[in-house]
Amino acid sequence: MQFQTSESTIVVQIPEVAQVALVKSAQVIGDQIIYTFTVTNTGNITLNNLEINDTMLSATAIAVVPSTLAPGASATVTVTYDIVLADLNAGSVTNTATASGVSTIGTPVSDISGSTITNDDPTRTQLVQNPAITLIKTSIFNDENANGYAEVGETITYTFVATNTGNVTLSDALLNVTDLAFAPNTLDPGQNTTLQLVYILTQNDVNLGLVVNSAEVQSTAPNGDLVFDISGTTNENDEPTSTELIQDPQISIIKTAVFNDENGDGVAQVGETISYQFSIKNTGTVSLYNVIVEDTLPGLILTGNPIAVLNPDETNNTAYSAVYALTLQDLINGSVTNQATALGTTLNDDLVTDDSDFSEYSDNNPTIIVVEGCKINIFNAISPDDDGMNDFFYIQGVECYSDNKLEIYNRWGVLVYEQSGYNNADKVFKGYSEGRVTVSSGEPLPVGTYFYIFRYIDLSGKTHKIQSYLYLNR
Repeated sequence: MQFQTSESTIVVQIPEVAQVALVKSAQVIGDQIIYTFTVTNTGNITLNNLEINDTMLSATAIAVVPSTLAPGASATVTVTYDIVLADLNAGSVTNTATASGVSTIGTPVSDISGSTITNDDPTRTQLVQNPAITLIKTSIFNDENANGYAEVGETITYTFVATNTGNVTLSDALLNVTDLAFAPNTLDPGQNTTLQLVYILTQNDVNLGLVVNSAEVQSTAPNGDLVFDISGTTNENDEPTSTELIQDPQISIIKTAVFNDENGDGVAQVGETISYQFSIKNTGTVSLYNVIVEDTLPGLILTGNPIAVLNPDETNNTAYSAVYALTLQDLINGSVTNQATALGTTLNDDLVTDDSDFSEYSDNNPTIIVVEGCKINIFNAISPDDDGMNDFFYIQGVECYSDNKLEIYNRWGVLVYEQSGYNNADKVFKGYSEGRVTVSSGEPLPVGTYFYIFRYIDLSGKTHKIQSYLYLNR
């Protein structure tokens, strides 16, 4: 540069400065970072052959367009970078680039990128982390004995599938309930891992007919935060896993009978009794509640209290009993036949019933007890002394045959007693005469041997005649 004066011309040389500045900025769009490089000639001499180098971007010798910049001029270059999982796990991307060129007089220039022209700060791009995990829990009931019903000791197999539904790697995946680790327990986004557990059924499970429960998965994000999820039936819900158990509620009852020969004569009489015992068994797979016995036999006296709980395979022989007094019709029939019913309810209020059997829980046959009370048997001795033994002429079984007639004769063949409808009750021979010859009517007959004729019509209408002797003693 030259300056002129009045006396002379003065030449002043200004130093040439070759200088460049690189500003690097970034913008995240989707799963990419768009880097913008701005190169500025901050010197006073033109720069040529400008280029950018960025090792992280695998960008080498990226030409600046235009590659020649006059002092103060700028040029911009953009480069796209695909974000990788390691970047997301780190939560940010940090790097620098270098701009370089040559001045017109051959001076090399370079600059490390910064956020402004005046600094060389690395470019740090913050990435949004979204750690997330889901847990699907499914179940299968294992019918080990293949009988179609759930029983105590059988099992449910649970399968747990944990899936990384976020955008960063998760580690230390485990079930919170058991603290049992998955294998593998480190998951990249989109990956899943599986764990199986076996659960043994309890009686309460079987009684309910349903097992409902949830689990929780826990994992750790790259920044150390814990990530949780409650299990569901799909990745989109947290519904509990419900396993239905098929129930088999059953009850069985055996009713046994014993004839009580209260007077010990080996023959049934009206008013003598039958004792009944009830054996109630839970033959199903679920517990039964409020178990009762019903017996509709007229005249039967049933005693007992409800069984609060009767568990599977449990038997109760003491809760209920009954007593029945024989009627004349029972003696005529020659037996007493009837059934009882056992009733119970499940935990779900289902009613379970069974009609009794006389010997087997699996059958339902009525209980029949034979009573022999209509067989005619005549006792041929009488001692009417009011000692309670042989005080009258006793004809066993006569109650069954009201169409009868008794005649008693003394040894001379004189009729001393005659009675139709003889019944061992209010129509009996007590050793008093009803004849008109040797002993006046209503007078005691003398000790001795007498003869009788007893006629009766049986239940089939056939007439019978029995004659023999009897001995009267006082």
